[in-house]
Amino acid sequence: MSVSKALLRRFRFFDPLSPKDFNRIARAAKQRVLRPGALIVREDTGGKDFYMIVSGQVEIFTQSDQGETTLNTLHKNEWFGELALLDNLPRSASARAVTHTTLLTLSKSDFNWLVRTYPLALHLLVEATHKTLRERDRAFRLEAELRAAQLEKLYAIALDITRHLDRDKALDAICERAVELLNSAGGELYLYDAHTQMLVPHGVMPNTLPRRVGEGRVGRAFATGQAQPANWSGRTYFELAAPIRIVAPREGERVLGVLHVYRADDGTPYSARDRTLLELFASQAAIVIENADLYETHLAKRALDVELDAARGVQQRLIPEHPPRIRDYQVAGFWHPAKQVSGDYYDFIALPDGRWGFVIGDVAGKGLNAALFMANTRSILRASASAGGNPAEIVERANRALQADSFNAMFVTLFFGILEPRTHRFTFVNAGHNRPLLFHTANETLHELPGRNLALGIVAPLEFQAYEIEFARGDLLVMYTDGVTEATNAQSALFEESRLRAAIKESGTTSARQVIRQIDSRLRAFTGAYPQSDDITLVTLRRI
Repeated sequence: MSVSKALLRRFRFFDPLSPKDFNRIARAAKQRVLRPGALIVREDTGGKDFYMIVSGQVEIFTQSDQGETTLNTLHKNEWFGELALLDNLPRSASARAVTHTTLLTLSKSDFNWLVRTYPLALHLLVEATHKTLRERDRAFRLEAELRAAQLEKLYAIALDITRHLDRDKALDAICERAVELLNSAGGELYLYDAHTQMLVPHGVMPNTLPRRVGEGRVGRAFATGQAQPANWSGRTYFELAAPIRIVAPREGERVLGVLHVYRADDGTPYSARDRTLLELFASQAAIVIENADLYETHLAKRALDVELDAARGVQQRLIPEHPPRIRDYQVAGFWHPAKQVSGDYYDFIALPDGRWGFVIGDVAGKGLNAALFMANTRSILRASASAGGNPAEIVERANRALQADSFNAMFVTLFFGILEPRTHRFTFVNAGHNRPLLFHTANETLHELPGRNLALGIVAPLEFQAYEIEFARGDLLVMYTDGVTEATNAQSALFEESRLRAAIKESGTTSARQVIRQIDSRLRAFTGAYPQSDDITLVTLRRI
């Protein structure tokens, strides 16, 4: 079915056609009706049709890694798509409908017939296209010159605000330079306070009240993320508000606040270029504010690091500096915190009659809270051990004290055993901890020690079951925390108990210290430079 000839006659390049050929084009042309946002042609695809706009608007744009760039917006009685048909190259841009749009299309073969048969039609097409390109080029040059002037002015002022690391000085400088940049009578800088959910003013204008999000020019600029001008008559001043936005790699875009400037009503209203200039300056201001906040955070972190280093020094003094000397036995320990302070610990407790208590524990959690709970556990267990009794009684008393003092639902897994060197008997209690591994040198077998009670600090009173083994000559006991078996490499694989067992079997006949060195060496080879999230603690006990 032919399209309306009246529609075709809107386009001058059909004027040279004879009535017969005009009818041919009318029969060949097709009409398309598009919804807003409908894609018409895609960049880098071959040209198949020529398009004429009967009604609506069409956006011509390109796309790159940085996003979309609008090249032009075409309206009624304009056309597009001829270049890809004339030079047989892929399309240099995409096109989509902006509004409800009606198009007339000619296929590539019909278009080529038209321009070959009627060179004058081609001339009219090319002439109009060149005129459009020249006008676009002129507009681009003017826009580029204006933007260059804006950026030069912006750069000079941005240099001043970027030199401030003190937050208050930075905020004052931003507000003052915004007023200067926009030739304004005054202005304020508002920052969002998440606690009050209000926009709090910082600036040169005294007695300025906080603003609600979404209310007024300032509130709407924050809520919408768009600049809000107000230049209508009847006000005592003109005003312009722009959001202070920053784009963080992980958090995405955040609006920190709003820059607000104003002029007296007898001055010049704010223009679109003023709006762009304030938006650009607000983007620079966001970086300065973020840098000032990061600097404050850095200073606070540095002070905290000093405190944590001091706490680590105190905690290191709670870890035995040297293992005890016990006749017929070798003892070694290893403590490696993942952070400055640790929730892991081990201890050797001298008891009457030449007996020795061995402790290894792991507090649930990280940081200072875990370190404090660890120190408390060490003190309470030592006090309980000094009161006497077997391992089950000692651990039971410690559990009652820890449960009474526990905060934030903290608890500790713990293994506690008492060695009697004269009889070589080792009596122990396991309170929710990793089961130690016992290596028999005589037959080179490796097995877990029995027993698994609840961790300390959860429930009290609680009875604990004790177990007993007897060390044969050459036997090796390896106690460890879950930081060993849960050590992770860059591929997110765990070290696991199987690798720990292999390391013990390989070094099982060496000294207690050498066993720990072998395990540590394997751990380092497995994890490489990948940072660890948990503390690593080991204690070895060998009868020689």
